[in-house]
Amino acid sequence: MLTTLIKIHEDTAPVILAAGGITLIWGIVTLVLARGRASGQAGVWMPLRIFRILLSITAALGLVQAILGGLVWLQSPAQGHPAEGLHYVYGGIVLLAIPVAYVYSDQNQVRRDIIIMVIAVVAVVGAAVRAMMTGQP
Repeated sequence: MLTTLIKIHEDTAPVILAAGGITLIWGIVTLVLARGRASGQAGVWMPLRIFRILLSITAALGLVQAILGGLVWLQSPAQGHPAEGLHYVYGGIVLLAIPVAYVYSDQNQVRRDIIIMVIAVVAVVGAAVRAMMTGQP
């Protein structure tokens, strides 16, 4: 059971990187497209809606990854520990960056909010890469 959880935990990391990369690229595209757009225009703009969906997917994958990591740790504290303690810090960044950025943004200033969320996605991608580097025993 433990080796299966470890394998799933390891295999989920590249999925988070892919989702984060796609979200980052789409966030930059949305930011460029939003340059001439007024904040108070009616309705939810389609590129922004797609960006929010991608953010939700990336955040959900971070949550799944954290749950898997916690299960690995609970199954066998001796075997389930990463090579470096910083792995937990990077995992926390992957888990919390997008939700914290969402709380920080006011959801009224479209361009500012996109910038905040793009920065959060950069943090997720960077932390995911570092977590992969520190997780191997």
